[in-house]
Amino acid sequence: MKTRLSIIIINWNGKNWLKQCLSSILGQNLNEPFEVLLVDNGSVDGSVAYVHESFPKVKIIELDRNYGFAEGNNLAVRNAGGDYLIFVNNDTKAEEEWLKNLVQAADVHPEFQILCSIQLPSQKENRIVGLDVFGGGRVSQFESFSAITDSIFANGGCFLIRRKWIENLGYLFDSHYFCYAEDVELSLRTIMMGGRIGYVRDSRIQHYKSGSAPPSFPRMYLNTRNLLLTYYKLFTPNGFRRFFLARSILYSVNSMYAFMVFPKKWRKNIKIVSGVVGGICGFLQDFGRYRDFREEFLKHRLREDEYIFRRLFTNGRLEKLCKKMILGAP
Repeated sequence: MKTRLSIIIINWNGKNWLKQCLSSILGQNLNEPFEVLLVDNGSVDGSVAYVHESFPKVKIIELDRNYGFAEGNNLAVRNAGGDYLIFVNNDTKAEEEWLKNLVQAADVHPEFQILCSIQLPSQKENRIVGLDVFGGGRVSQFESFSAITDSIFANGGCFLIRRKWIENLGYLFDSHYFCYAEDVELSLRTIMMGGRIGYVRDSRIQHYKSGSAPPSFPRMYLNTRNLLLTYYKLFTPNGFRRFFLARSILYSVNSMYAFMVFPKKWRKNIKIVSGVVGGICGFLQDFGRYRDFREEFLKHRLREDEYIFRRLFTNGRLEKLCKKMILGAP
């Protein structure tokens, strides 16, 4: 089917989510053809057979094992035919006008390379998602009344990206990340290369989150390692040190708080802290692979570290102190 729109969904043992997700997507109010690709990361819960039987219009890319969120989506891009590539998590349910409003915004506003939907309930009252002073995703405190609101972060749960922009960047997601923080890396790479990210106020989707999330230790390990790798590969040495210091403060404060306030949950707390420590060790083991990339990226990027630092969200005294004293941005 010839189409300019490709909707890509990653699935790993998420059969229980697929009925509502695929039904809501295939039922979109849009007078234009679009293809739906389901990338199955080696599920063993019958997901592939279920989609074959219940949603025959969906194109299935059946992988032999779990390649992760990052590489699974990269493989989908190579098999998709659209110029607009729309990535959606499997634990979602789209409103009927979701796709039409998202595509219309992309048609009318070519100045945005990435456009994101409002994900409910976390983004209720049309609050966009950005990055906080520790480099992680954060929902804004303030409601936006604009049709499209600028951000420096595209939440990976649901976004549209132009194929030409991926070609300009060189790749969609870093396959080494496997999962977690790959959307932070894509977002910062986009902003640093002069691109724009926006949230479309009337494109709305329900996101239940963590439909295929791993346990706490690997989650914290991957998130920590990948965030540190992102800061290292995209920022100057000084910018990386400042982000690393801010992140270290967050880890220390959160660890002390967890053990003091929730002492009975020490097993869970130890797993989380161990995941963070493991992630730091993973970064120290892996950062060397990005030395050449970093050197070339810093030569060609169009925006400086300070552009990101100035736009980081703050909420509370600790974050404001970090932004002022460590990041050095107003």
